[in-house]
Parts: sequence; structure tokens; C-alpha cells
Amino acid sequence: VWIPFGDTSPDLGTVAVLEGSNWLPAFSKFQKTYGECDLEKEGVSGSGWFTESPSEITKRFGGRWKTTYFNAGDVLVFPSNTVHMSTKNTTNRIRISCDTRWQRETDPIDTRFVGESFDFNTKAKHGLW
Repeated sequence: VWIPFGDTSPDLGTVAVLEGSNWLPAFSKFQKTYGECDLEKEGVSGSGWFTESPSEITKRFGGRWKTTYFNAGDVLVFPSNTVHMSTKNTTNRIRISCDTRWQRETDPIDTRFVGESFDFNTKAKHGLW
């Protein structure tokens, strides 16, 4: 779930999703490799991004990047295996937004982020930056 806390245009840095990336057959290998990789466990350094060039993904796998203008109070819900990114903030303003993850109670939890074994001293709480 992605929620902007103010009116947000693409030049302010909105979320963008890659249409079809969670179900198109061309993405099946992507989902089984990068999509399931525990970047902290594998010791990946840097941002953890697949690429810094969104067009690289569409050239390799297909799909189309989608974003829009968001108003305060809008909510975008998409499955966690949807390839997504933020557009670049080209303004002198900050964008404030919130993203949350939800899962079924019966699904196994990701102990890097929640649970009794969560280690507050790991980099996982901050991502890979």
C-alpha cells in the first residue's frame, strides 16, 4: 500500500508500477530470482535496485511503467511482487508518503522486519542504503 500525504505529481516523485510485472510470463524468471532474493542475506551492497534505468527492465521483460498525479488521501494497493519504483523528484520540495506491507496471518513472516527474532542492529530496518 502506498499513500501520499499531500498532492503529488510525477515531478515530485510518485510511485510508478510496471504494468503486468506480477503476472506476465516474461517476468517469471525475474520473480523467481531477483524477486525472491534476500538482498541483505546475500550481502548485496548499494541500493538493492535491479537497475537504475527503468527502461532496461521494459526492454528486457516488457510491460509499461504507469504513474499518475496523486491527491492527498489517495491509496494505491498492489501486490508485493509488482515491480515498482519512484519517479525522480525534480522539484525543490519534499514528498512525504507512507508505504506499508500486509500479509495473511497464515503466511510465514519475514523475520528481517518483524517478529521476536528481529534485530534492531541490522541494516534491514533501513534498507540497503
